[in-house]
Formats: sequence, C-alpha cells, structure tokens
Amino acid sequence: MEVSNNIRSIRERKGLTQVDVANRMGTERSNYARLENRDVNLTLKQVQEIADALEVSIYEIIGMPQVEDLKGEQTETSQRLEERLKMTEDVLKEKRKNIKYYKSFIEWTRDKFIMQFALSVLHTAKKLEIREIDLEEEDELDLALIAKFKFTDEELRQVGDYLFSYDATDYFLNEFIASSGFITEKWYIDAYKRMKRRDKEQFNFSEVKNWVGSVFEFLEEE
Repeated sequence: MEVSNNIRSIRERKGLTQVDVANRMGTERSNYARLENRDVNLTLKQVQEIADALEVSIYEIIGMPQVEDLKGEQTETSQRLEERLKMTEDVLKEKRKNIKYYKSFIEWTRDKFIMQFALSVLHTAKKLEIREIDLEEEDELDLALIAKFKFTDEELRQVGDYLFSYDATDYFLNEFIASSGFITEKWYIDAYKRMKRRDKEQFNFSEVKNWVGSVFEFLEEE
C-alpha cells in the first residue's frame, strides 16, 4: 500500500480532501476514493493525473527520487568524499612532516651518541695509557677517528671493560648508548654484555650471601 499511503499523505499534508482532489481531476469523490486505495493496480496515466491534481511529481507519488534529486545526492556524496579525501591528504601531509622531523631528530641523536662514544673511548685509552692522544688536534669525533688509532683487540677489551666499570665517569651514559642500538661495534657490545653478566652474578651472589647470613642468625637464636 505504499503508493496509496504516499497519495493520502501528500493530500493530507496539503490540506486537501478527497473531494478537492476529485474536483481537480474532474471526477466524482467516490471515483477518486477508489483510485486512492487501488495502490499497485493504478495505471501510469492515473498516477500522473493524481500527481497533477496534487501538484507534485510522479516520483513523489511512487516514492522514488527524481533524476534531479539523484544528481543532487550524487553531487553531495561526491563533495563528502572529496572533503574526506582532502582531510586524509592533510593528515598524511602532517604525518609525513612529523616523520621527517622524527628522522631528523633520530639522526641528530645518533650523531651525538657517536660523538660521545668516540670521546669516551679516546679518553679511556688515554687514561689507561694505551695511547698518547691529543683530542685538541682532532677535527671530528666519530667512528673513523677510533679506527685511526688501530687499537688491538686486547686494547679494545681493556677500554670496553673500563667504560662499563663504576669507575668510568660516563658509566650510565655508556650503558644507555649501548642499549640504544646506535652503536653496533662488536667489542663495545661484548663489553656491555660482560658488564651485565658480572652485575647479575654479583646480584645472585649477594642474594645467596644474605640467605646464608639469615640462616646463621636463625641458628644462633635457636
């Protein structure tokens, strides 16, 4: 009964009676009443006559949007899609900019770590009297500078063990640099791992010592 409901709804919305519409169509009210209730049995000509009498389009009677309305909906949908696309492009543009900033910051941080690493290594080599090093003569502090001094494996081992000893001024910084992954020199990472194992063994030993001490205290009390 959708068509009948549409006709009745439009007529009532316009404040028209069945008599009013019948008069506009040039027919009796009883004839129009039968048409209004026939729904799907209406011919296209009858639907058009009712639409003309109600001063609406045939599309409104049968509950379909007009071609113009469809175009309007398509235009509106296209506009919404364009707006979303524009928003997406703006977001991607902002993310690309942020990624560029992040990369620049990471690169800057990496360079600072490498410089600090090189400085720590050369200071340690000088402190341990492994090499005579004058840092004031060096223009840049980087990995290439360390390679310039051609340290032996044993010398690097000594340097690494000192860097990760509590006597080192930059002990905590070296530990952070080693864990950051910016420095991948094998001898340096090996020294860092040795420090970790040493600390773990000391920690375990202290636990055992404390436990043994508590046992003896308990026995003495007994």
